[in-house]
Amino acid sequence: MERKHLKPPTGTANAKYRRRVPEGLRNVFGRSAVEWSLKSKDPEVYLRNYDIEHQRFEAMAARKTAVSGDQIKWEMAQKAAIEHGLAKPSDVRIGPVDMEAEQARFQAFTQAIQTEASQLTPQQRAAKLANRPAKTSFDLLLEAQASGIEKPAATLKDFAREYLRDREGRATYNDLEKQVNLVVRAVEEVTGREAPTVISLTEEDAYAFRNVMRDKGNAISTLEKRFNILNAVLNHGKKRFGMKHWSNPFEDVEMPQDDGTAGEAKRKPLSAEEVAAVVRKLRASNDDLRDIWLLMTFCGVGPNEARGILRREVSTGGDVAYFEVKANRKRRLKTGERPRSIPLVGAARAMMQRRLDSIEDPDAPIFPRYAEHGSSNSLSAALVKQMKAAGAWEKTVKVPYSLRHTLKEQLRWVAPKSFQVRIFGHGYGEGGSADDYGEDVMLERQAEYIEQALKRGGLFDLFGSPSGS
Repeated sequence: MERKHLKPPTGTANAKYRRRVPEGLRNVFGRSAVEWSLKSKDPEVYLRNYDIEHQRFEAMAARKTAVSGDQIKWEMAQKAAIEHGLAKPSDVRIGPVDMEAEQARFQAFTQAIQTEASQLTPQQRAAKLANRPAKTSFDLLLEAQASGIEKPAATLKDFAREYLRDREGRATYNDLEKQVNLVVRAVEEVTGREAPTVISLTEEDAYAFRNVMRDKGNAISTLEKRFNILNAVLNHGKKRFGMKHWSNPFEDVEMPQDDGTAGEAKRKPLSAEEVAAVVRKLRASNDDLRDIWLLMTFCGVGPNEARGILRREVSTGGDVAYFEVKANRKRRLKTGERPRSIPLVGAARAMMQRRLDSIEDPDAPIFPRYAEHGSSNSLSAALVKQMKAAGAWEKTVKVPYSLRHTLKEQLRWVAPKSFQVRIFGHGYGEGGSADDYGEDVMLERQAEYIEQALKRGGLFDLFGSPSGS
């Protein structure tokens, strides 16, 4: 594969992705060329990183259409006016200029227009208006002098674009982009306006957005997630566009509630018999699905946490085998998911060792079938299908995530609260007996408690003996 934008490493510098930015995309990238470090001199590493950065460039280039024509026109006019000393960065309008009342300023504009005219190419001078030639600084300064050019009102898409631009370095950028685009489209549908201006959004729009989402059958946790993303975009844009006097109408919207559960039925743990019934159904399914069900049973992780584990995040060399739950290029951590290390015991340890033995690339996913998806939706759907076939599924209350509650229910009997919160990722920093141990000892104790809990719940031997895995 040709990598024409590769700048090889030198004796003192890592390899780089170096590429000229076409003029039409410079408003997106904010520069005429990019030079992104590939973070290594090792060919195996920097060639892999090259492909990632190349995809990043192409994704940014594809967002050119997200910038409105009015916004591009304003930015070009503002740049030209500032260069000629005719405007300040804080100005929201340039011109018009009255020849009689503002003679000095009118003359300054005229001189700037003449300067820009002298720099036009023969092709630009000969361009026919009927062909709608691209605007030049000459055209825009002339328009500003005669009739004025006003900064367009920021739109929701403008806010979203800037929010995403400031987060391009995140490993989970692709997923974040999907989430942001989802809420932007939803607001557009509710308001009936494409790219609505931010100042046109009202509290009525905010509650209509909430009600439409709820009417579609979304859980309240999903509503909260959508509002969190939307408010993050709006509040970031408020600062970015200097709209300090604008009030975000989505910020204080009250979520629907009922008797202490915020409208959601409380999930129930699965019995050992139900877990075993699903195991039997999974024998006819794919290896990744079977092993993820095993991992979720033994470790209390959710589908999203399980599917994105990379080889480098698993350690089986010490006395205690474990894996890390953290954001990576395969998946972000959702609300409620916390970075942590989780011990592997019994059949889970044997399964993970078997998979490690067949994978060499440290950045390869442990469960490739589901890691490549943009979210855990397909994995959850596949697990639900098996649960339904086994008679273990019950709408909203018995779902794949119930395995977390199954382990939690048994840990309550064998582990101190401080160890429970470390295993499940909630309540870090609360203090307690777990804080008195070093990290290695904590993992050992967690492994002991998990094994005791699995045995107490009749789950430890459901997947066969470790030696037979």
